[in-house]
Amino acid sequence: MIKFFRHIRQRLIGENRFSKYLLYAIGEIILVVIGILIALSINNWNEDRKERAREVNYLKNLKADLVSEINNNEHFATYRFNKAKTCTILLKEKEPETIQEVQEYTDRYEHVFVWNTFGPNNNTYKELLSSGNLSLIKNDSIKNAIIELDKRYAAIATGEEHMRREYEAYLYDTNVENIAALAFFDMNDPAYGFPKRLKAEDIPVSKHSDMIKDAQWQHNNELFKNGLRLAMMNNSFLAGIHKDLVAYLHQLIHLINEEIKR
Repeated sequence: MIKFFRHIRQRLIGENRFSKYLLYAIGEIILVVIGILIALSINNWNEDRKERAREVNYLKNLKADLVSEINNNEHFATYRFNKAKTCTILLKEKEPETIQEVQEYTDRYEHVFVWNTFGPNNNTYKELLSSGNLSLIKNDSIKNAIIELDKRYAAIATGEEHMRREYEAYLYDTNVENIAALAFFDMNDPAYGFPKRLKAEDIPVSKHSDMIKDAQWQHNNELFKNGLRLAMMNNSFLAGIHKDLVAYLHQLIHLINEEIKR
């Protein structure tokens, strides 16, 4: 093809037909420019296709994270609600008078005491941020939604930290300083994990009176009861956030599914 154009050029020059040669030269330049533009267009198309493939891959990974987050948040919504419910039972129930009632009372407040922190599965979002690839997500609704989700996770962490301080001041410290703590665990035989859990009939009769007095003191202590009230409020608040997050996650997954189909 190059030889063909060169032959035409040489023939026009040899015939001294300058005007036609000029028109030919302009046409050749235009053809070259068109060729360059076509090449650039193909290259841009290939780059766009590669970028879209990377975006879809990130969207699929985000979706996988969010699906697992639905179960995670459903679990924590139930976990927090049950703690709040146990707090109300402890506040409303009558003063324990027998070792069996002390066992029930102890089982309930220890259920409130057990501490577990929410850990979100947001690995893909963190990767998008750390790699600077968040701009790959072209859909602004999805991008803004995952940024908002991260803010909600931060709100949960703040709420848990606030609650932790109140647990320590009103519940843990009050219990440890004034009660025969962990009385229903067998401290004579170490185990992998928690020691063996004792029942009321396993407690020597000689200890019944003191344990009943301790439980009654705790049941009537206003500082401890305020701790239970705060625990009920904080756990209810966080349970509500987790419940709302489940609906939010479903909406976000729907947005991602629609974008992947596009």
